[in-house]
Amino acid sequence: MPPSAPFFVKFAAVKVTYRNIAAILLSVSFLILDSCRKPVNPPGPDNSTVYDACFSGGSTATLDIVTFNTELFPLNAYETVAELAVLIRAMKADIIAFQEISSFADFDRLDDLLTNYSGIKYPVDNSDWSLAYLYNTSEISIDNSETRIIFDDDFWAFPRPPFEIHATHLPTSQDLILLNNHLKCCGGYDNESRRRSASDQLHAYVMDTYPDKAVIILGDLNDEIDGTSENSNVFWSFVNDPSNFRVADMEIAKGSELWWSYPSYPSHIDHIIVSDELFAKIDTTMVLKPDACYSNYPDVISDHRPVYLRLK
Repeated sequence: MPPSAPFFVKFAAVKVTYRNIAAILLSVSFLILDSCRKPVNPPGPDNSTVYDACFSGGSTATLDIVTFNTELFPLNAYETVAELAVLIRAMKADIIAFQEISSFADFDRLDDLLTNYSGIKYPVDNSDWSLAYLYNTSEISIDNSETRIIFDDDFWAFPRPPFEIHATHLPTSQDLILLNNHLKCCGGYDNESRRRSASDQLHAYVMDTYPDKAVIILGDLNDEIDGTSENSNVFWSFVNDPSNFRVADMEIAKGSELWWSYPSYPSHIDHIIVSDELFAKIDTTMVLKPDACYSNYPDVISDHRPVYLRLK
């Protein structure tokens, strides 16, 4: 070995040591910077107890159905997915009808987090405004051959065509048909006329197609439902037909704004309408208030609250 070799080896070793020290110092600086951040930390996917003080979930003895506008889901990326999974576990609903699903990929991630649920996605591309369902596979069976969209040729009345599924509640053998809706938003004569047309067509569709079947029309219907005349209520075709239909959340609509489904306005615009085959089975209808237990709810999950129907 040449005389200079030991010096070369020693110099190389020192050079490597300096590199390691530099890397360690850089890593420490990143850790210090990261520790200064204050990220929102929602409960983990299994921590459903965070909502225990706000509501109690369903059971196998009841058929529990929810309509839920999740505001451009996922509102805050994966944080929304994880926190919504927490909320769904706490609700223990059998079927959830969603509006404003913006990402089917994230909806699939939500489905993956909920091992006892299965998802049904909107069979059309409706951009940020798609509809979907989740159902409890241990209690609900879905007839996939009857899954469809309806009125897809009438964009004026139905900018987001209703999403129809046929389900059976296995513990009680109750069959029912659900029509998930997200009607045209906003005020003004034209928009109200579009919602009125949608309501009239849905009423006629159920009466003509399923006169003797249990049907639930639900969703973000984007209008108040407690008006007492045809001019003041775009859903008059249902409200004025009490022998065939009942607005399950009517008392909520007439009651305190503290329990309305759209608190930021405030207004109550998310509704559940049931056909006469289910009148005797209505147990409870309520607007859940998860925002009372999870302060970041409006920023992470939605500007709407879930509306919950429990059938005996």
